[in-house]
Amino acid sequence: TSSKQIMAKWALRAFLAVALLSCALLPASAEEVLELTTENFDDALQKHPFLVVEFFAPWCGHCKKLAPEWEKAAVALKGDTSAGVPITLASVDATIHKPLGERFSVQGFPTIHVFENGEEKPSEFEGPRDANGIVGYLKKRAGPASKEVTTADEAKKLVADERMIMLLAGAETEGWKKISAAMRDACKWVHSADKAVWKEFGAKAGSVSVIRNFDEKMVAFSGKESETDALKAFVLENRRPVAMPVKKGDQETLKILFEDDSMPNLFMFTAAGAGKEVDFFKTVAKANHKEMVSGIFSATDFPESFDHFGMSKTAADLPKLLIEDRKSGLRFRMDGDVTPATIEKFVADHKAGALEPFLKSEDAPADNSAPVKVIVGNTFESLVSKAGKWVLLEAYAPWCGHCKNLIPVWEDLGKAFAGSSDKVTIAKIDATANDIPKALGVTGFPTLMLFQGDGSPPERYATGDRDYASLAAWVTKKTGVAPAADYKPTSPKAPAGGSAGAKTLGKKIIAFLSTEFEVPLLPTHAISGLWIAAVIIFLLFIAAIALVVAFVAKDPAAAAAPKAAANTAPKAAKKD
Repeated sequence: TSSKQIMAKWALRAFLAVALLSCALLPASAEEVLELTTENFDDALQKHPFLVVEFFAPWCGHCKKLAPEWEKAAVALKGDTSAGVPITLASVDATIHKPLGERFSVQGFPTIHVFENGEEKPSEFEGPRDANGIVGYLKKRAGPASKEVTTADEAKKLVADERMIMLLAGAETEGWKKISAAMRDACKWVHSADKAVWKEFGAKAGSVSVIRNFDEKMVAFSGKESETDALKAFVLENRRPVAMPVKKGDQETLKILFEDDSMPNLFMFTAAGAGKEVDFFKTVAKANHKEMVSGIFSATDFPESFDHFGMSKTAADLPKLLIEDRKSGLRFRMDGDVTPATIEKFVADHKAGALEPFLKSEDAPADNSAPVKVIVGNTFESLVSKAGKWVLLEAYAPWCGHCKNLIPVWEDLGKAFAGSSDKVTIAKIDATANDIPKALGVTGFPTLMLFQGDGSPPERYATGDRDYASLAAWVTKKTGVAPAADYKPTSPKAPAGGSAGAKTLGKKIIAFLSTEFEVPLLPTHAISGLWIAAVIIFLLFIAAIALVVAFVAKDPAAAAAPKAAANTAPKAAKKD
């Protein structure tokens, strides 16, 4: 009996220990990260003056990676008002609460928006994605936009530490508060009414100046701080270096390079980023700095950029120049020798609209007779937008899991409509290796579009299941062309739908099972939700056994009582 009691105690202890560990592995989001829905979002917006919301999808790999960091940041920020306002982290499952994603123009995952003082229009989160970085960025982001500098030593340290400083040599004004708040992420904003501080910065009383650690070290603004539009343009112009070197992973430089869609980019692609041609390029780039954003990509520092811009085929013939028109999405390449005269002519011809666009394109396949036609950048116009017939096009990425799942469905569609290829074509294009018009707005994969073939904009397949039956029915409805009646698809059918509640619960369960959680005290280790679920089920089984054993071992005397009572009870008298 004693051994049974000991066994029961140890079984219960083991259950409690493992159960506590499992609880520690579960997300902290239930307590520290607000879970927002279409029903409670507006209330949260009014309740929390500085609300940072992550819009995520359970299947998104980047979202899974961010989740534990987001949770740790929420824990670290809980109750912290050192920034002058409490910072609240929240999350929205945009696959369930789609109206919120549409309301705030969420086009990719994760998307992080910062909402301040109940304002409907958010600003973008542009900070790091690790817990410490998130906390540091948000504390800086939530504090006053412009810092008051009170000593010369403080000014000296700022000049040494900051890449760029915007300085108001005077007391902070309402206009300065507004512009600094609107552009707080562009640079460090400061103000000071102290003459010793002005002297350390090299500024004059009442002036507005930019102080930088690149190019011309100090530039004075010719207007007043109240001239908001002119000051904004001044900041954007002076925060970007002339011919800035672009290195792999340098997110700050990449942001500066592409932040203004109204400005064309002037790029040089080089083997090593040095040489007389680079000096020629810098001279012309400086002369056109107000109208163009310039950068230099080196094959040694950022080889992937050559693939992105379609310059890989010219890698043996460097340097090369490229202009990217941010408005139209068109690119223009300069061939031939790189000299001051040829660069100047290249830029002048672009301004005059005299250049022919350059398309990043794979080679067209020698044999394109398969049911699904392969489109490349150079054949997009002739085979799709102006094909003279209907074209159902899939823009895909080779690494996209959803695109891979769509392959058998697309093959079925190609075969089913092959008999009507003079009226409808099923096609696909690798949108990572080929340029397609920017106006199509392809930002995610797969993007499914139906073209009439007359140059008009396509219609997107944005709702409905991505199975053969649904897509074939949609094509027939739009084009009037039916697939072969006797064709039998081999791709899987769409799963049968259930109730909204069941779908939501199912998504939550799938999201949990597919999520990886960080092990406490072991940041390099992770454990899957599926494993946690298996452990919990096993523990429940052990717990049931342990409780039975504990009940039996609790009072041996009580267990033996029925038997003793049976032995000692008087026997009934036998009847004659």
